[in-house]
Amino acid sequence: KGYVVIDLKGKYIYPSLIDAFTSYGIAESQRATAGGFGGGRQSIFTSTKKGAYNWNEAIRPETEVKTIFAIDAKKADDLRKVGFGSVNAINRDGIARGTSAAVSLTDASENLAMIKDQTAANYSFNKGTSSNDYPSSLMGSIALLRQTYLDAGWYKGQKEEYNISLEEFNKQQNLPQLFEADGWQNILRAAKIGKEFGKQYIIKSNGDEYQRIDAVKASGASLIIPINFAKAFDVEDPAEARNVSLGQMKAWELAPTNPAVLEKAGVNFALTTFSLDNPRDFWANLRIAIENGLTEKQALLSVTEVPAKMLGISDKVGSLEKGKLANFLITSENIFKSSNIIYENWVQGKRFIVSKMDVTDLRGVYNLNADGIGALTLKITGTGG
Repeated sequence: KGYVVIDLKGKYIYPSLIDAFTSYGIAESQRATAGGFGGGRQSIFTSTKKGAYNWNEAIRPETEVKTIFAIDAKKADDLRKVGFGSVNAINRDGIARGTSAAVSLTDASENLAMIKDQTAANYSFNKGTSSNDYPSSLMGSIALLRQTYLDAGWYKGQKEEYNISLEEFNKQQNLPQLFEADGWQNILRAAKIGKEFGKQYIIKSNGDEYQRIDAVKASGASLIIPINFAKAFDVEDPAEARNVSLGQMKAWELAPTNPAVLEKAGVNFALTTFSLDNPRDFWANLRIAIENGLTEKQALLSVTEVPAKMLGISDKVGSLEKGKLANFLITSENIFKSSNIIYENWVQGKRFIVSKMDVTDLRGVYNLNADGIGALTLKITGTGG
């Protein structure tokens, strides 16, 4: 009673995809004005934030996405059209960034969109919008994060002062730990900090792990990797070609092999739309990765079951099972084929039409005979939508 049976004979059904690293629904933080050292104002070395917070504004674990998240209808629609049904929303501001939240791409309300209010504690080497002059270098960021771990350890054993930031930092240590790192070097730097303090980070990288795959694998980190492959360089003009280094050329050539290299090495990883100019580029780039050795099985896992497990939401999304949210796709064929059409994306049981199913597919090759012209061949290609 209350159910509707839809005949989908000949169609394919997949779980809606999951993006484990986005800033969806988070307002962009306002940058502080330039600091001392020529910035036109007095240097600031301690927090200007009112309240019992950490002495450095880049340490802000008290930030909770669940309290600042707001549905972005346009971005949600763009992601649904690509096939995504849920994302991990992160406030990408600071070195200790606070907690992220898993949300669905519904258009209903923030209350209904919230799948899990705390998915991970988040970190980076970028101080973000902090008005403090320190840190002003990568070395300083590393030192500040290490000092914060030490301060948090000290804080647990004292009763003299209250510190909101350290209180929240300690509470979050039982959550998954997610670190945004740019480049394989920073993966190894983050992993070293994690080892020092007994943490195993999930690391969002920038897609160059193939350059040091043995060291990356040895770190034990699970990864979230982008597939924003660079476009080919224009080297027709010899003068312009001289400005392109061999390293740049090799990176352009080998970056599409990165997912396959990680799969072959046995590294656990999820895929993200992060860094793409447009989410619509996701499928074209994923197919390039498959052409360069990534298996379709691993590709599907990397946008469904793997991110669901990373974020602790596999009881709700990531696969088609009884009791889970009704997040699923209806497609025309194998989802990895370039000719595939995503017809519908159902999010929490609500139907979102991407392309109409009842439209006759006219793609194909036709032989025509026209008076006065003779025999002609007409080829119709393209995708639906």
